[in-house]
Amino acid sequence: MGDIPFFCPENYPYSSHLIHTACQVRAANLLIIWISPVLSLLVVIMALIIAFCCTDSDECCV
Repeated sequence: MGDIPFFCPENYPYSSHLIHTACQVRAANLLIIWISPVLSLLVVIMALIIAFCCTDSDECCV
């Protein structure tokens, strides 16, 4: 996408509306690529904490 800024500003001189849309898709895709593993890691950590903390059914930490 050349020298187009990452957050696709409206005042940038795009050559077409399609290029602006592609820029927005690229930005969303890159954000999702980084957010997905972080959220997955947090879910795994939370599951492990619950699994190890709740070994006794009488005293659960949740």
